Amino acid sequence: MIAKESPLEGMNMGTVATVAIRELPGLHTIDLRVAPGTSAQDAVVEALGAALPAKPGSISGGGEAHVLCLAPDWWLIVGFHEAEQKLATLQLENHYHFSVVDVSGQRTTIELEGPNVREVLAHLWDQDLREKSFPVASVSQGLMAKAPVIVCHIAPFRYRVMVRSSFALHLWKALVDAAEEWV
Repeated sequence: MIAKESPLEGMNMGTVATVAIRELPGLHTIDLRVAPGTSAQDAVVEALGAALPAKPGSISGGGEAHVLCLAPDWWLIVGFHEAEQKLATLQLENHYHFSVVDVSGQRTTIELEGPNVREVLAHLWDQDLREKSFPVASVSQGLMAKAPVIVCHIAPFRYRVMVRSSFALHLWKALVDAAEEWV
């Protein structure tokens, strides 16, 4: 695998006592499209050894590896380094109702953590981030500072924002500006 270039060069600022913002460069990401309820989906789950969350907007997994359900037939597999090799064997077995694409170089991930993280994100994100509306293990897509993003609620007071590499510096500056009173 070729090492991916980091658009933010591993930038990091703040503290988790208030809010910390850091880039998580090089997260291995696979775009998976498979028809739900098919033998192809069953084969994918078996090959990965990980469940695909059924409900769009939900996340399964833990630690650094997660599966994000973005639509009924669309998942992002993040942090499973062997995923592409395991799923490539399925193509050899004539499962035609799915596609697997390595999109690791397409986006970078900015992680925000700390007790003031919701206030920082609220400056740039229109969706309700309160626990009852966007609990841990939730994912949503939208615009943040006019950049298309995927927002993941990973743990209490910890969010990940996946942004296209070409928008990364713009979004970083907007997040730093929004966090100014806490860092």
